[in-house]
Amino acid sequence: MGVISDTLKKLGGKKLGKIEKKWVFDASSSISSSPIAAEITKGELGIAFGTQDGKIYMLGENAKIKWLYSIQEKIDEIQKMFLDEETAKSIYTTPAFADINKDSKKEVLFGCDIGKFYALSSSGKLLWDFKTDGGIRSSALVEDINKDNKPEIIFGSNDRNLYVLDAKGKLLWKFKADSGIESDPAILRAKKTQIIFGSNDGRIYSLNTKGKLLWQFKTKGKITAKPAVGDIYNNKKNYIVIGSADNSLYVLDENGRLEWLYETEGRICSKACLVDINNDKKLEIIFGSCDDNIYCLSCRGSKIWSYETDFWIVASPLVIDIDNDGKLEVIAGSYDSSVYVLDAEGIFLLDYMPGVSGVIQQPGHYNDLITVEPGGYIGKKLWQYKTEGMIVGSTFITNTKKQKEIIIGIKEGKLDNLAYRKD
Repeated sequence: MGVISDTLKKLGGKKLGKIEKKWVFDASSSISSSPIAAEITKGELGIAFGTQDGKIYMLGENAKIKWLYSIQEKIDEIQKMFLDEETAKSIYTTPAFADINKDSKKEVLFGCDIGKFYALSSSGKLLWDFKTDGGIRSSALVEDINKDNKPEIIFGSNDRNLYVLDAKGKLLWKFKADSGIESDPAILRAKKTQIIFGSNDGRIYSLNTKGKLLWQFKTKGKITAKPAVGDIYNNKKNYIVIGSADNSLYVLDENGRLEWLYETEGRICSKACLVDINNDKKLEIIFGSCDDNIYCLSCRGSKIWSYETDFWIVASPLVIDIDNDGKLEVIAGSYDSSVYVLDAEGIFLLDYMPGVSGVIQQPGHYNDLITVEPGGYIGKKLWQYKTEGMIVGSTFITNTKKQKEIIIGIKEGKLDNLAYRKD
C-alpha cells in the first residue's frame, strides 16, 4: 500500500506555497461589474470597477481610492415604471481603458442601466456622455476600425442597437439588431475587418466597418458572452468562439459557418480563453459553465479536462502563470464563493493503476484525482481560496517584482487582491 499511497499523493498533491489575501477593499455597495486593471499613465496603475448604486471606483495598486465618480442622472416618471430606482444606475459593464484623446493618459468608458454611456478623464472628470434608449450592459470596444488613426468606440444597448461613436462621443453609425445587445463586441481581422457580437435572441452578428450586415448565425439561447477570436488551428485563419445560454459553445469560421459545437449542461455566460497550454502551436479553449464546471477543450472540440465546483462559473477564467514557475494556471471564480487555481494542462490518470482504477467516481471538489474514469486527463486543483461571496469577475496586475496578483470582484461589495506566496 505504500507505493499506491505515494502515487496518490504525487498525483493529487498540492504545489508548494499558497494563495493568500494581500489586501481587501470595501465598496460599501454591491459590485456589479468585473474589475479591470491597467497602466493609466506612465508608471501608474489603476484598478476600476462599477457598483450597483451607480459608482465607478478607481483604485491604486495599494487599494487607495484615486477617485470616485457617481452617476447623477435623475430618473424620470416613465423610467420609474420600468426600473427599480435603487438599481437603475447599476453599472454591469466592465470599464474600458483607452487613450481616446491622445493625451498619453487612458480615459475610462462605461455604460449603465439607465441607458447612458460615459467617458471620464484619467482623473475621473466627465468628458462627455451619450444617451441610448435602453440599458447598457455591453462593455465598450475601442478600435480604429476605419483606419483614420482615430479610435472608434463600439458598444451595444438593450434598445437593440449597436453604436459606433467617435472619440468625442458623436454617433458615426448604428446597427439595429432583432433584440437587445448585452454581449461585448469583438473584432475579427480577415480579408475584411468584421465586428462580431451576440444578441439576446441568440443571434451572432457580423458587420463590416460601416455597419453593413455580413452574416448572422442563430443559436437557441441568449448570448451575453463576448466572442473570443483566434487562430485556433494554427492555419492562419481566425475563428469565433462564443457560448450561449442554450448550454453550447460554438466555433464559427470567418464566414459564419459552424465548425463545431460543444454541449454542456448549463448556460455559458462569459468569454472563453484561447491559449496554447501544451505547446502544440494550437489554441486550447478554457471556459466556465452554469453546470458548475470549468472546461478545457482542444481546438477540435474534444474535452481535455473539466473540473467541478459547487456552483455556477459565470465570470471568464484567467489563464496566467501565478507562481512564476514557467507553467500556466487557470484561475476561475465561482458563485460558490471560491477562487480555484487549476493546473492548465490537467493531469493524466493511467488506464490501469492498482488500487486506483476501481475507486468510485466523485466530483472534483471531493477528490481531485477521480473526476473521470482513469485513462485521460482530469482537472487538477492546485489551490482554492474562499472569499466573502459570489465572484462577478477578475483581472490581474503585475507587481514591481514581476509577480502576478489576482484582483477579484465580489458581488457583496468587496474587492480582494490575492497573491501567491512561497511557504
